[in-house]
Amino acid sequence: MFSIMKKWFWYDWIFVAIRTLWLVIITSADFINPSLIDASLWIVLSLTFVVYLVPLIVRYRKEDRYLAVDVTAAGFFHLYLAYAAPELLWSFVLLVMIIGLESGRKTYIWTGILCGIVFPALNGWIADRLPYEFIVSCSLGFAIGIAFSILIQSHKQARIIQEQKLLLEQHIKRIEELTLIEERSRLSHELHDTIGHALTSLIVGVESLRSSVPDSQIERIDSLVGIAQHSLDDIRKHLHQLSHTPLSHSLSESLRQLTEKFMKSTGITVKFRVIGNETFVMQKIKFCLYRCLQESLTNAVRHGQASVISVQLHFDSQQLRLQIEDNGIGMEEIQFGFGLNGVKERLELFHGTLSVHSGSEQGTFVICNILLRTEPVHDTIRLLIVDDQAIITDSLEQLLDQHADFTVVGKAGDGCEALEHCELSQPDIVLMDIRMQGMDGLEALLEMKQRWPDMKIVLMSTFEDTLQAATALERGAEGYMLKSIHPREMKEALKLIYNGGTWIDQSVATRVFEEMRRQREQLEKIGSSKENYPYGLTKREMEILEHLSNGLRYKSIAAKLFLSEGTIRNYCSNLYSKLDVNNREEAIEMARTEKIV
Repeated sequence: MFSIMKKWFWYDWIFVAIRTLWLVIITSADFINPSLIDASLWIVLSLTFVVYLVPLIVRYRKEDRYLAVDVTAAGFFHLYLAYAAPELLWSFVLLVMIIGLESGRKTYIWTGILCGIVFPALNGWIADRLPYEFIVSCSLGFAIGIAFSILIQSHKQARIIQEQKLLLEQHIKRIEELTLIEERSRLSHELHDTIGHALTSLIVGVESLRSSVPDSQIERIDSLVGIAQHSLDDIRKHLHQLSHTPLSHSLSESLRQLTEKFMKSTGITVKFRVIGNETFVMQKIKFCLYRCLQESLTNAVRHGQASVISVQLHFDSQQLRLQIEDNGIGMEEIQFGFGLNGVKERLELFHGTLSVHSGSEQGTFVICNILLRTEPVHDTIRLLIVDDQAIITDSLEQLLDQHADFTVVGKAGDGCEALEHCELSQPDIVLMDIRMQGMDGLEALLEMKQRWPDMKIVLMSTFEDTLQAATALERGAEGYMLKSIHPREMKEALKLIYNGGTWIDQSVATRVFEEMRRQREQLEKIGSSKENYPYGLTKREMEILEHLSNGLRYKSIAAKLFLSEGTIRNYCSNLYSKLDVNNREEAIEMARTEKIV
């Protein structure tokens, strides 16, 4: 009940105040003037509390039944009062006002007739008084209640309009973002093979020469790399039309700054503590935990109504753990909504886990855990580097061969050549450019995953592209990174991927999650058909199976059904699973054999 009261508006308090005033009047009448009540005082008091409490309970449990219960209880109780305490009949007006306040367009006619005419007339007849006085007073009380009801509806509509205005502003902002993304994508394709390739080649090439340059020239190497990196960042900034602000501080400092900004903007006390010795953390993991803390802080205030939040960041050699504990109202049942699901998906990319513990009035305890498995399982990680720019493959080879954990087993200039190398050398990881002449990276990825499912593929790009990243993940890629990634972070990312993790550049991860979530929601919405098809297939899956049987490819089916190719692939994956087959050919054969289509 207390949690419900926290959400009350001013009109809820008026409702309870008038009702409580009625209760005080009835219960104190005998103490003020014992001659007012002719019947047994205990019977009157018992009925009074029943009339007071029962409608209140129904209002907050079964709201659609409230009016019927309140009109019945109040009406028949005052019929009894007309016999037991006629002098208290005027108090009926208070309950009539409440009933008028709660009446709507569909109910005000019958509630008005009963409370403004029928019950007042019966009260007057039983009390042997002129009924028109009761009818006028009760009708006036009902009219006052209706007036308050109209005022409340206006207030509610104003709130709805305000909320819709905010939603519309967010929608407009989203449209602007999509427009910028489209324009950025167009410009990135224009610059990809010119300035982007040139600067990326310069960065990678100079980095590969670092070990062979005398110590006296290292500062000049750093300067050249810095100039090229700064120029590449400037290009991205102009493409995005927004400031690129990565987390430039350490993980603990970035999280500390976030908590300080949160305290300043909300007034909520946040205690931040670091346990253990801080170690190097990849930018992507840093960004992941930053978003996890943001979501947890927001939930603690918005849903938990917390006043104090404790944040602990634990470092040890095996894992990284972020704990957020609040003193809010908690939850009886944990519900993984939009925000918590996003946190969970981010952590799962690094084989991390999310744990949420909560109880009613016991606060909420959130644990984000990421295993730091950076050492290779075997002696070395065998790499194949694929890029149509020779300077990129040569520089990456020199850069990675300097590290004891990596061995470059081959280089290729396009997708076809990469497939030949994979056949011969069976590398652990293929580090491959997306945009290449001939067979590009996405086409080669699909072929590699079909022929060598366990081989790990990492796609590289000069500029971030959400659609490319989402498509790469859908086709089975374990990583998507920019060519300008810092060499140290590239090595850590490759180790993570080798040990079973997934790595996506932080600048596109959020938009990839949104795209994947949108596709999943679309699948769930379309796949909720109630029609009965064999093997539990949905109507859409039957439609796709028919197109497959007619010889159409995924791209053609997507065009026919006005869906993305990635969505069609998700449908086919579910379809193959339900039919217990491994590929398109087996699905078509089974459909024709069992006459499914």
